[in-house]
Amino acid sequence: MVDPGRETQYTESDVIEVFRDRSDYAEPLTASEVAEALGCSRRTALNRLHDLQEETDVTSKKVGGRSRVWWIPVRMDE
Repeated sequence: MVDPGRETQYTESDVIEVFRDRSDYAEPLTASEVAEALGCSRRTALNRLHDLQEETDVTSKKVGGRSRVWWIPVRMDE
């Protein structure tokens, strides 16, 4: 049983699925959009995104004073 007040654990795979399940694969997402898709807090989504950036191809870019967007680069075969 999960302790009251404890948030469900979300895996990096759960976050990757958010990126893959979109109609526009190239559109970047905010941490808030990832959180909404997962049904978790923005902080939880942000933590998973930071983990993914260190371990996978997930990339981010600042787009304002405190705003950041995240995406998986689309690789084109040469």
